[in-house]
Amino acid sequence: MAAVRNNFFILCLTICFLLSLVTDWYSFLSIALFVLTVFAILDKLGKGLLLREIVVLHAIFICLVMPVLGYQVYNHENTMARLFYKYMVVPEDVYFSYNLPALCVFSISMCFPITKGGVILDEGDSFKSLLQSVRNQLRTRFKTGIIIVLTGTFSLFLITLIPQDIRFVVTLFYFSSFAGILYIYYGPAIRSKNFLLILFTVFVVGLAIQSAIFTVVVYMGMTIFSFLFLGRRYAMWKKFTVFVVGCFLLFIIQNVKTSFRDITWGEKVVDNKAGVFGDVIVDKLSNMDKLVSVGGFFPVYMRTNQGINISLVMRRIPARQDYDNGSRLFTTAFSALVPRILWQNKPEAGGKATMKYFTGQNIVGWSTNVGPLGEAYGSFGPVGAIVYMFVLGLFIRWAYFKIFVVGQRLPLVILWIPVLFYQVTYCMETDSLQIFNSLTKGAFFLWMLYKIFPSWFGVLKKQPNIRRTPRRSHSPA
Repeated sequence: MAAVRNNFFILCLTICFLLSLVTDWYSFLSIALFVLTVFAILDKLGKGLLLREIVVLHAIFICLVMPVLGYQVYNHENTMARLFYKYMVVPEDVYFSYNLPALCVFSISMCFPITKGGVILDEGDSFKSLLQSVRNQLRTRFKTGIIIVLTGTFSLFLITLIPQDIRFVVTLFYFSSFAGILYIYYGPAIRSKNFLLILFTVFVVGLAIQSAIFTVVVYMGMTIFSFLFLGRRYAMWKKFTVFVVGCFLLFIIQNVKTSFRDITWGEKVVDNKAGVFGDVIVDKLSNMDKLVSVGGFFPVYMRTNQGINISLVMRRIPARQDYDNGSRLFTTAFSALVPRILWQNKPEAGGKATMKYFTGQNIVGWSTNVGPLGEAYGSFGPVGAIVYMFVLGLFIRWAYFKIFVVGQRLPLVILWIPVLFYQVTYCMETDSLQIFNSLTKGAFFLWMLYKIFPSWFGVLKKQPNIRRTPRRSHSPA
């Protein structure tokens, strides 16, 4: 059944790709891709992990669905879009004739079933067996999860004291606490289990409210989402209800955070940020009619339309700047493999330099990026960029596949997928460097943890063999 569903999904993606090349059904195909991926996710929910499908859904939403809204609603004629310069700057056919087929091939290469010996690894009987091995190993390791969570949360308070060059390592320790929570979740049923899970959730949400930055809550939540449903059977309408509620919460967060930041950021002193956050939510919900209006929805559109940045690249290149044939992307990929201590001037992950290079715009006081779609177009042009997106999807899929291969020997490593792939979840908002950086450094980090704390991965340290020198017997004189 899983193989039939997966093959049908890939077939539909392939048909959309072919149609994107020979028709101008851009809006229809963009919405169709989104709906198709939603149903693929709902059908697989509870049966397997959904990380790849969620990455694809997020990419389709911000790079296709929101641009459709940009061309049809928030175009140059819209006052808000014109005021904030948040409208698509290239013609609709120019934008979608590249981005639609590029995302189709990315989705195909990402979501093609991962198999070994003809067996699908991330769902079905093989995955059930792997998950049972995880539960078996955790029966005697409940404290391990608690230790990992405590280590991760404690490291969070050290980040500001650590030099910038190694700060990402400390951040990975904090991300490890989410793997620790999965250890607790899949561990034996004890009285304090639910209390610990709720306490950690409150802690993470509290941190997000205090900083007014909800990236970890949203995207780490997306990576952990399917773990919480594994092995449970739900009717499709219940799954759909969960999906709608989740989307509504994301919509509220996107709408609330701008107003909340206006109140709490800067030099303003707020004693009770949680209370203020609650007040902002109540205020937004009490004006729901305004929230879903064209003007009320604009902040969400402005934040989630990655197509605006991509269109800026397409307007500049090749009209004002030639394609660089991948020279910057090659440097980016190579820099991910070399520590900064050995390459002091290596490129930094982040949007300022990338936006300047591909769009000619200086970003000051806020953060944004052109994404892999923008980088690929600026490097190779539309045809080469489509090939690049296919290869990029294969690379992420290969890294995902390797986790399951290792999981055959070390089952508990499966629970570290959120740590390794957290920054990949929203990769279409960032750049290729962040993808390469997060996967290479994350993999090295897991290897180091395995070497230092093998018991965290279900392996006991071998006791050194100490050869005892037999005592000499002294015969009486």
